[in-house]
Parts: sequence; structure tokens; C-alpha cells
Amino acid sequence: MKKMLLAIVALLACHTMQAQYFCTTQGTELHYVNYDEAGQSLSNETVTVYNVVKNASGESAQYLAKIVTNKTKNNTSYTLYNWNYDGNVTTCQEDLMYGPYIKSDSDPAKYDSKARQAMAEELKLKGDNSFTIKKHASAGESIPDRTYSLISNMLKNEINISGAAYMGEEKVSTTAGKFDCIKISYLKRTKIVLKTETVRVTEWYAEGIGLVKSESYNTKGEPDGKTILVKIVK
Repeated sequence: MKKMLLAIVALLACHTMQAQYFCTTQGTELHYVNYDEAGQSLSNETVTVYNVVKNASGESAQYLAKIVTNKTKNNTSYTLYNWNYDGNVTTCQEDLMYGPYIKSDSDPAKYDSKARQAMAEELKLKGDNSFTIKKHASAGESIPDRTYSLISNMLKNEINISGAAYMGEEKVSTTAGKFDCIKISYLKRTKIVLKTETVRVTEWYAEGIGLVKSESYNTKGEPDGKTILVKIVK
């Protein structure tokens, strides 16, 4: 019962200000499960909300994600998401340099803009991997294309996001609760050297929370994987 009450408090705290599509309650944990194309659990992801800033011009926060992959050695990885809200548009950008920085056994406490820039130059990051969510966006409204590239595992990765659009609002229920979400769909093309993979991704975002559910399908319409928010802890 105590754990249930804590979860309810955390959920209400995240929804205190619902204009932005991310949680602004310091220390809140969002727990996700990532599944493979066969529907089997692939990894567990714990996202912690921190560095929350609120002022007259808007709000910002960082999501620190810890991903633990099932049944593999050296199975823990990290990534970082920077969220910002300007009163009308929510912007999220995954810090693609944070994971490689941590993996290089560098001190997380020393990760700052200078360290990020050095890692970005080393991995030859180019382009823009941010995405935006407009408040009260209409169904059918398009979202700008974006392209970025970097060197990963000594291979050049090129990612192109195209054909993105808002699909309206939809209610989503998970073990974490019931959420009123905005639905987004886009094509994601990943090219590594001569190999190209294209998937259709559909995502559901809730105000005051962020991602609630994500599903991807290959060009034949077959499942390629999914992510589900399963628990919120304060």
C-alpha cells in the first residue's frame, strides 16, 4: 500500500504543471521496459529526472537513463536527454555524447560542455537530433525532417527522420497508469556503411511525463520493437 501511495504521489507531482511534455519533479524515476521484435523483454530502463530549472521564460530538465540489457555481459549503458519548454513548444535532444563518454571510463562528474564538445569532435557528430512537440498540435500537422550522423563502433552512422506528423490525441493505459497522450509517427532510416534499415515509429507522449509508449515496424509492417512506461516512482 505504501509503494502504491508513493507511485500515486509521484504521478500527481509530475502532472502539477501539464503544459510541457516532460516531468519537472526532481528525483522522479520513470521505469520502462524495451521489447524486441518478438515481444520478448530486451532491457529495463530507469530514467531519473534531475537539474530541473523553472523560471519566467519556461522550464527545463534532464533525464538520465540507465539501460540494463538482459542476459549479456557488460550490459549497463547510460544516456542523457535534455528537455526544454518555452511556453508553447517542448524540445528534447538526446545527448549522444554522454553514453560514449561514460563508456570510456571517464568521470561522470567531469562531464560538462567542454567534455561534450571534445567527444562530439572525436565522434564527428553532425546535424540535429532534437525533436519538438507543439502544444495543442492538430492531427495531420507535419514535423520538420532532421538528419544527423556520428561515428559509432568505428563505423559511420547516418540517421534520417522524415515524414513526421502529429496523429491526434489518444488515451494510453499501462501498469504506470492512464495517460492522455499526443500521438506522433515518423520514418527512421539508419544507414551504417552500405547497410540501410528503415522503420516506421509511432510514439505517445503525455504532458508532465514524456514518452509513455513507442512502437516500431519494418517496411513490411512487421513488429521491430517497442518501449512501454511501466512504473513511476518518487
